[in-house]
Amino acid sequence: MGGFMLYVNGNPRGTLTPEELLRFVHEGYVDMPVITEADIEDRSKGDGLSKAIAILQLAWFILQLVARYTQNLPMTLLEIDTLAVAALTCVPYGLWWKKPKNVGRPYAVHWKTTAFPPSNLAYDKTDLSLSDGGWLFYLVYPFVSVMGFGSPPSPHAVYSRRVPTLGGYGKYHGEVTLLVGCFSGIVFGGIHCLGWNFSFQKHVEQILWHWASLAIICASLYIYLMFCYWSWLTSINDCNAYFLFFTISISSLIYAAARFTLIVLMIQSLRSLPPGVYDTVAWISFVPHL
Repeated sequence: MGGFMLYVNGNPRGTLTPEELLRFVHEGYVDMPVITEADIEDRSKGDGLSKAIAILQLAWFILQLVARYTQNLPMTLLEIDTLAVAALTCVPYGLWWKKPKNVGRPYAVHWKTTAFPPSNLAYDKTDLSLSDGGWLFYLVYPFVSVMGFGSPPSPHAVYSRRVPTLGGYGKYHGEVTLLVGCFSGIVFGGIHCLGWNFSFQKHVEQILWHWASLAIICASLYIYLMFCYWSWLTSINDCNAYFLFFTISISSLIYAAARFTLIVLMIQSLRSLPPGVYDTVAWISFVPHL
């Protein structure tokens, strides 16, 4: 996203957060940007046709699974996992339905020359040297953001002068992202429970699938409850802080281990699939006829 770029003396200073833009407008340092909804939609690279095609693909996949279940045709674990991923895709797709897609150029907001230039913006709080941590930083940062921590903008967003993809919820950013993330985890694990009675080659594989699916549900729910308990506390001492941090970290590791287990079991199931997997749906049977 392009966002609102602050220009000082004709040079780009940095991307403004919504709070900073409102504060500068109220204090008279910048003029209120005049931009309409039509102008924002015109900058978007997505349109109704691309969204309709994506929805049709998703609906066709779900319709095939429902038809196979109706005709007692077996489903593979890969299809169940794909259904879970598709369900998670619907959550941000619905929330971001009107969000402009891939807006590259920011909207220029010029600082008035009569005012002293700002010295401390939100994007200045991000240390670009953090990105030198390599793949570990880029692996951890999305999870930290989704879990609702008050993390600053990513170094990549600051360096490319873009608004982060995740955000825009104001003071409720942490609560909204945490709720959506944990709810998505519960739905993700619940859909994997559809493979509860799948014919695994070994009984231990079936037990692992059961425990991994339930672990994802329980870990997501526990993380949300712990954060709710954290926000409910009026004061947090060192003992409570260490306990909450330790339990949430363990729950996150359990979630990651359970997800890895599901992937391994899903790949192993491709060694020997039930014969009915290769049967196609008899669509003609759904058509009423005499």
